[in-house]
Amino acid sequence: MVEFRRDPDGTLWSYEEGVRIARVITTEDILLDNRPFLSAASILEDQQARSLGLDRYAALVRTAGEKDVSRDPDFQRAFNAFYRIRRGAEWQKAYYQLFERARKERLSFADVIRALYEKTGNVEASFASKMIATLDPDKPVWDRYVLRNLELELKGGNPEKRIGSAVLVYEQIVRWYQGYLSTDEAKKNIAAFDQRLPSYAWISAVKKIDYLLWSRREGGGLCHLP
Repeated sequence: MVEFRRDPDGTLWSYEEGVRIARVITTEDILLDNRPFLSAASILEDQQARSLGLDRYAALVRTAGEKDVSRDPDFQRAFNAFYRIRRGAEWQKAYYQLFERARKERLSFADVIRALYEKTGNVEASFASKMIATLDPDKPVWDRYVLRNLELELKGGNPEKRIGSAVLVYEQIVRWYQGYLSTDEAKKNIAAFDQRLPSYAWISAVKKIDYLLWSRREGGGLCHLP
């Protein structure tokens, strides 16, 4: 049998067979509480943030800066899910060991893509950039949607040429972001992002534009790089 009792301070609790179960929120509690019971702005912001994966991204960035990710299976699972990494155990071991080395030694994109090739035998421009961009949010992510929007292409027949091409393309991506962020359009877009998602205003300007580029992934190119 469930019964209700109030504490001396007036808080109402439910009890079952003499055991306190939960606090009961009454209309009076809602009216007396300074915090809103429902906040449409907060609820809608949370929903939009989840739809963009901002909550998961924020957790990855914070963890990467605090822990040894080569020994953190929770981080690895979250990173794999977020960036859709579907590689074998040996590849992942090499990747996350390099991730930790990159964090400690502040490796560049060129350092990471070459080291990853030496460890795995694959030219991994996209995953190299995602590692770098997680450790340094002021660096952009490379993926096929970004390449398409910026009208860039990876070239080269053999691995060494592809690595060289990837380094040049990534430098072009970085340069494009630097130029775009100085424009009035970028400033307006960032202001709109911050207005709609104030809890994520701390995210880097590069990442905000990256999200907008990703969101228009079906569209055409934005502009030509100088």
